[in-house]
Amino acid sequence: MIRRLATAADALRRVLANPDMRRAQMAWMLGYAGEWSWLVALWVYAYQTSGVVAVGTLGLARTLPAALLSPALSTITGRLPRHRVLLGIHLGRAGLIGFTALVIVLGLPPLVVYAVAPLDALLGVLHRPTHMPLMPALARSPEEMIASNVASSTFEGIGTLAGPALGGLLVAYATPAWGFAIPALIFLAAALCVSGIRPAQALRRGVRQAGLLGTLFGGIGALIQYPRAGLVVSLFWAQIIVRGLLNVLLVVAAVELLHVGEQGVGYLNSAIGAGGFLGVLATVTLVTRRRMAAPFAIGLVLWGTPILLIGLLPVAPAAVLFLAVLGLGNAVLDVAGFTIMQRSVPNAVRGRVFGVLESGVMLGTGIGSALAPLLLALLDVRGALIATGLLLPTLAVLTWPWVARADADAVIPECELILLRGVPMLSALPMTVVEQVAGDAAPVSFAAGETIIRQGEVGDRFYILASGRAQVTVDGRLLGDMEPGDSFGEIALLRDVPRTASVVAVGAVDAYALDRDAFLAAVSGDPRSHTAAEAVVLERLAHTPAAPDG
Repeated sequence: MIRRLATAADALRRVLANPDMRRAQMAWMLGYAGEWSWLVALWVYAYQTSGVVAVGTLGLARTLPAALLSPALSTITGRLPRHRVLLGIHLGRAGLIGFTALVIVLGLPPLVVYAVAPLDALLGVLHRPTHMPLMPALARSPEEMIASNVASSTFEGIGTLAGPALGGLLVAYATPAWGFAIPALIFLAAALCVSGIRPAQALRRGVRQAGLLGTLFGGIGALIQYPRAGLVVSLFWAQIIVRGLLNVLLVVAAVELLHVGEQGVGYLNSAIGAGGFLGVLATVTLVTRRRMAAPFAIGLVLWGTPILLIGLLPVAPAAVLFLAVLGLGNAVLDVAGFTIMQRSVPNAVRGRVFGVLESGVMLGTGIGSALAPLLLALLDVRGALIATGLLLPTLAVLTWPWVARADADAVIPECELILLRGVPMLSALPMTVVEQVAGDAAPVSFAAGETIIRQGEVGDRFYILASGRAQVTVDGRLLGDMEPGDSFGEIALLRDVPRTASVVAVGAVDAYALDRDAFLAAVSGDPRSHTAAEAVVLERLAHTPAAPDG
């Protein structure tokens, strides 16, 4: 356990030491802080100028267009560099919200401010579908990718905690215009962070652009094509609906069941946030896990069971504890679920899939909130809490046979990724590039005594030995053996010379072959990978009697 924690902590350190990852996570946090501080100022402004009905109407008008258009809008993340899309999102939101501050200063009608809110939401709905698929492009290992999800969950929690607090302070102690101007500056700071990101882009040879229908419904089509990711997204939708139910039920329970008054609603919600920070400690242990299905199912159970327990034991101190456990479960659910989604669909459609998820976030919360009064009418408060709390644990049990296979349905099998990352010149590549290299690598087999590469011939492939053993010879003289995980063939490709050695299978051999163009594009496109490849070449040329080349 101590070793796993040390490995996890090392992965988190690498995330924060990675300049691009650090900038992306800082922008992620600032984006949430800016959004929540702006929303607090917006709701208070709408209430003060137009009344409570305007607040509800504005909420629907703001979220509905974004929810409906999110699957189509998110396709942009597969067509343009994602770090540039993020830059546009933050700059656009800074400009729109800054404009509302100017509207207030000039004393223009509130409708002008209200008209900006849906436009801002259209940009905001792209935040997660752009950020989450960007993480594998910045990560250098599977552990670092999972650690980036832990960091994202942590920084999102900080942003959603600091943003409302800042918004409340601005509403209480500053003029309304400052309540809009400060969030605009926060988004500018997020844009500044993103502007320094320089990811290694995934290879895009021969990518065919989708047609109109593929563009509009690409995310839904991807979920159908990759059903395990579709199942995870569906379960996330169920969790979001439960969250919408809980938003209403907590208000009623605070007053009628727990007797902590309306002010108690804030304390109860804060318990969820506090549990989320504790959940960071739990999610750190996920960094070293290869399998995420069980943590995802546990997260579903931890999300629903505390709500059930509040209905069974309606005591305020216990409710605070239960909701803290819910917050912990939420952190586990997010990290495990997002990791499964990243692994289960190709890089080209990840943004679209997260766009469908984000659409569900917008719609699901509203659906849950709308269902709550009906549930309260059919049952009392305790009954509504119990029924709501049973939903996610029940779904976790019913769907487990399919969720359990999610890890095995990764786009690139784990064993192949481990093999590729063991090759020195490929280990420095980002996950997205390794995935495409894996897609380009063709499995090949050789019988005992068969020549894999022959000295003096033109080299057109790079090989990675997956199983079996091979012998290396130069001018008929035995130089050494090749074992699983060893690679050969790079000298002829990098130096454009004939093969400098022969490699012959000893017994049955399975390997992966990468053609010249794919190998050179991958290695030459990343400075660290190219440096590692040159180091291997120089070492093999300098120690030809002790090591193979090819």
